[in-house]
Amino acid sequence: MSASVPSLGGIPLKYISLVVLSVQNSCLIIVMALAQGVGRKPFYSSTAVFINEIVKLIVCTAMTIHETIKDTGRFYPQDFLNDVFGGDAWKLAIPAMLYAIQNNLQYVASHALDPSTFQVTYQLKILTTALFSVLLLHRTLPALKWLALVMLTAGIALVSVEESNNRAAQRSKSAGADLDATSSALGALLEEQKNDIYKAAAPSNDRPEVFVGLMAVMIACVLSGLAGVYFEKILKNTQGSIWLRNIQLSFFSLPFSLLAIYLKDGEGVTEQGFFAGYDMLVVTAIACQSAGGLIVAVVLKYADNILKGFATSISIVISAIASVALFGSKIGTIFLFGTILVLSATYIYNLPDKPVIKSRQPVGYLPCRGESSRFTAPRK
Repeated sequence: MSASVPSLGGIPLKYISLVVLSVQNSCLIIVMALAQGVGRKPFYSSTAVFINEIVKLIVCTAMTIHETIKDTGRFYPQDFLNDVFGGDAWKLAIPAMLYAIQNNLQYVASHALDPSTFQVTYQLKILTTALFSVLLLHRTLPALKWLALVMLTAGIALVSVEESNNRAAQRSKSAGADLDATSSALGALLEEQKNDIYKAAAPSNDRPEVFVGLMAVMIACVLSGLAGVYFEKILKNTQGSIWLRNIQLSFFSLPFSLLAIYLKDGEGVTEQGFFAGYDMLVVTAIACQSAGGLIVAVVLKYADNILKGFATSISIVISAIASVALFGSKIGTIFLFGTILVLSATYIYNLPDKPVIKSRQPVGYLPCRGESSRFTAPRK
């Protein structure tokens, strides 16, 4: 008899976690867009990542203590520390390091490439995730599922390009309006400065820089797939609760987060303070991102990395549609075509696999000379 599927209210946790992840990721995209909107005081994203890890560490520690007391009626700090830092805890240092390198490469790529090129190439992480699922988890993907993954990659790339173009147009429009108002007041001098700004904002065609950006985004895609699948393998194939594994992952991620603050925003943080630019929107974004990290762990435990990719892709489509009402974005033909590809890919991927029909010998079949059957022993 097959093992019972974990469920909540009769609904498998696999599907509940995927739906919750889609909703959470949609909310995060919208909140981040509001927090980083034109005219708002900027905050240092590296500090937000560090706070995000601290929040996850606190929440997961509290949940681990709660579950321990619930199961045993008592809590021993020494046993807790042994669980966190003993045994195979070192394994979580690997995905923590991979995620840190990936995030830095993503930052390099986003600055070296124009937004459209970055958005398109970064979606290759969907395919690298599937590849590592086959290599590390020995998962079998039929040709139809590979087709669905290619469709998903193309579809979300188109949607992301449209979204990127909309954001760039909004920022350009806002900046252009400000510069036009100023130039009318100050005359030809500021008009010349405006032209210089527009030229500086134009995408760079420097070939070495573009090559570095492409290499960075390709390696980031590989590391994204490897880190995600490796973490999934740890969650599914080793002892330890989801909360405990998240404690270990956050603990090993903190040094890398501190290093990122120093390298990326060290000077600004020293001058303006760690919490410069923070307000309720930024705090909400951090809380939403922390929740997302915990939800992802549940998804990896009860679903898998590939389905996670579908859930986050759908959330991008949802947030893009919501941005029409919130930010006045426009939906174009590229977006519609990309959305159709994403939805079609989701449907195709979730089609049940065709059962493998084993060939059977017809009734009354007699083996030929020298051929064995299940009724007669082979001739020697």
